[in-house]
Amino acid sequence: MREWVLTAPSGMPVRRLGDGASRGAVVLIGEVQGVDDALLEWGRRLVDDEFTVAVPDLWWRHGGVPALGSPDAVAAAVARLDDGFALRDVAAALSVCPAGLPRVAMGFCVGGLLARLATAALPGLAAGVEFYGRIVHPTLSLEKPAQPLDLLPGRACPLLCHFGELDTVAPPHHVDELERRLASQAVPGRVYRYPGVGHGFMNRGRPTWNAAAAELAWQRTGRFLDEALPA
Repeated sequence: MREWVLTAPSGMPVRRLGDGASRGAVVLIGEVQGVDDALLEWGRRLVDDEFTVAVPDLWWRHGGVPALGSPDAVAAAVARLDDGFALRDVAAALSVCPAGLPRVAMGFCVGGLLARLATAALPGLAAGVEFYGRIVHPTLSLEKPAQPLDLLPGRACPLLCHFGELDTVAPPHHVDELERRLASQAVPGRVYRYPGVGHGFMNRGRPTWNAAAAELAWQRTGRFLDEALPA
């Protein structure tokens, strides 16, 4: 499998996986800790399923991943990440993929939120897949100028969402509201919930990793992409 690092027109480094002969192009957006081995493992599985994958470095504007040694540090790092600039980086990552392929946004945690936002903000996407993104910002700011739920009406492609029932970043009552709003829209949107697991259950490097839930979520994602993308 070919893997190499390219530079997007903005100057952002983008890791690309796959040789370009594929069913589609997936921008794979990581958790708050950025590009790690767990993220790249999912990327390689996408390549095995005949996708080209582009992995953006969302922290390139900040000089690298910030210190994440405590819950307060994680919250501060997330608050610094500008939603608008990050969405531009998602679009820039897709620009390094071959033209003419269906485009998919997929992400985890911070990247999950961005994948959901991308379905409303980026024209031309064929589908979005979210794993446990934040649904409600604790406060609004210059970096977070709007609540993500209020941006859903702009969604233009199918969206699949996965959440653990014990997640405190995206708690069940927030997931309820997301599911309600998706159900009110004409564009397909679906939420899956996973009992007994919390935030980060897809990441093998985290204590909340749950192999059974992760594999089930991945299988459901594969079926969703089969349905959402042209044959």
